[in-house]
Amino acid sequence: MVKVSVIVPAYNEENHIKVCLDSIISNDLKEIEIIVINDGSTDGTAKILEEYESKYDIITVVSKENEGQGSARNIGIDLAKGEFVTFIDSDDEIHTNMLSKMYSKLQQEQADICVCDYFEITNTNKAVKKAIPQKTEDIKKDYIVSVAGPCNKLIRTEILKKNKLYFPKTGIYEDIAIVPLIATYANKITYLEEPLYYYYIRQGSTMRQTQFNEKLLSIYNVLEILENGFKQTKEIEQYKEELEFIYIKHLLYAGNGRFLEYKEGKQEVKKIANIMKLKYPNWRKNKYYKKQSKLLKLNCNIFYSNCLFIIIPFQKLKDIIRKL
Repeated sequence: MVKVSVIVPAYNEENHIKVCLDSIISNDLKEIEIIVINDGSTDGTAKILEEYESKYDIITVVSKENEGQGSARNIGIDLAKGEFVTFIDSDDEIHTNMLSKMYSKLQQEQADICVCDYFEITNTNKAVKKAIPQKTEDIKKDYIVSVAGPCNKLIRTEILKKNKLYFPKTGIYEDIAIVPLIATYANKITYLEEPLYYYYIRQGSTMRQTQFNEKLLSIYNVLEILENGFKQTKEIEQYKEELEFIYIKHLLYAGNGRFLEYKEGKQEVKKIANIMKLKYPNWRKNKYYKKQSKLLKLNCNIFYSNCLFIIIPFQKLKDIIRKL
């Protein structure tokens, strides 16, 4: 029996894919399958994957035209035979015990989702990040407002397939549209407070462009998809405050870093303020927002004010402080 299906989307990762696959292969949980989706790579990635597939029976490689991570992950979901599924980015790696520890915790607690902490690694720093930093008595709500990435999670495969929980083809931010929503279909979520995933922040990635990318505008679309997903579960009222905080976090807070670095993005400030005024005019009363730092609150309020002559100097000051 396949216990865990590991889905790895890969696009032009000839410099990192070997390290990623080796970390999965060496994992001490052996009842696994590795599904690698070659998403139209134009470098040496395809050749490396061909070599690994011929060498290891547990590896299946599917090649397709480039459509982005969301499309690649969806193919992996459809092919998955494991009881649980996890997603690993092709430039990251995992701890030797990650799959076994998370699978054991799922079995012990009869849960549908397990989340673990992770390392965030840059050229100069390696820091432990809490996957669920805000803990209350309701872990589902804690999960919903936490980091939306799927890579530090084991998810019961049946939940994704039965409820057709597929990632949208937005190019980026597709995680936000689906990962929080999965909680509403889970009977139980468990949290392993141990960093077992190694997340690398590299220059030049889609999320760290030096020039404006039209894909950044997909943040509006994924938030709408997420909201519609909650409406379909008929639990929108139960999770209204969590959804509101996701809007606060990804529009008011992250909006400055997402758009203000580029002249093309400055026009989005007014649009974001209008969205919040229309959907969540009382966002300052949100219980999750109230627990945030003074700097985050100042950030959100300045952005909401729609005053570029204040926002831009504030953003530059933040960048200077961050580099000290």
